[in-house]
Amino acid sequence: MQYLLDWYADSRNYPIVTVLGHIILVIVYFILARIAIRISISVINRLMKSQTMRMDERRRNTLTSLLDNVVRYLIYFIFVVEALTSINIHVETLLAGAGIAGLAVGFGAQSLIKDVLTGLFILFEDQYGVGDLVKINQFTGTVQSIGLRLTRIKAWTGEVEIIPNGQIQQVTNYSRHNSIAVIDIAVSYEADLKHAMRVIQMAMDRVKAENDNIVGDVQIQGVQSLGENHIVIRVTAECRPTTQYGVQRLAYQRVKEAFDQEGIEIPGATRMICVQAPPDKAHANAVLESAHTSES
Repeated sequence: MQYLLDWYADSRNYPIVTVLGHIILVIVYFILARIAIRISISVINRLMKSQTMRMDERRRNTLTSLLDNVVRYLIYFIFVVEALTSINIHVETLLAGAGIAGLAVGFGAQSLIKDVLTGLFILFEDQYGVGDLVKINQFTGTVQSIGLRLTRIKAWTGEVEIIPNGQIQQVTNYSRHNSIAVIDIAVSYEADLKHAMRVIQMAMDRVKAENDNIVGDVQIQGVQSLGENHIVIRVTAECRPTTQYGVQRLAYQRVKEAFDQEGIEIPGATRMICVQAPPDKAHANAVLESAHTSES
């Protein structure tokens, strides 16, 4: 390397050789920058995968990606500075001008700075990660990507919401802990509650055997409410994060099949028509007949 620098210094008296020396030196700096990036990224990956870094895989991948980008930008910045210095460009003047311009732009880009700072806090505090089901500012969806400035969330219907990090006010993360599937089952007042609960228990045991997303015990909580023509029995099951809706759908299907086999009635909606009897009996019969016709 010293030989290359000495040759470069001696070649400045020859314009063509000087230009060639600039190009060669810039190429050498670029190669050194690439080598430094690879070594740095390799060290970061080994450090993040070591046993001393106790964190889950999702957080480890997020921090590894962030540190890789920071190291890459830093080394490329040093490469640009050294390359400009090698071709006799005064970097100090450029940096001073960039500092003044950056100060002027900063006053008009406060929202951008807020987005970046909030993004850093989100990443380092691990508020949510890629793949988490979250609710941000009344929008619910799966996190597609997290950047220093923007967060992208995709709803289950396909819409993608792009939220500046500085505008994130409230975050609800549904992917951190197990969820609870709540199944409310209506039976008629004429049904035997004890028999109905036994049938529900057998149906839920079948659901648990079929679906490994249920990680806890299935519990029949008992009578939840009394309706006009039915009794509601509540059942709960502890599930893996964000899997409770699929468990609920399967549970309703299995309970319906079990009720059909056992002859337990699931009450439907009923309507009552009240007619005030008029003084004239013939007129009353006409009203009742018209009501019966409209009902049929």
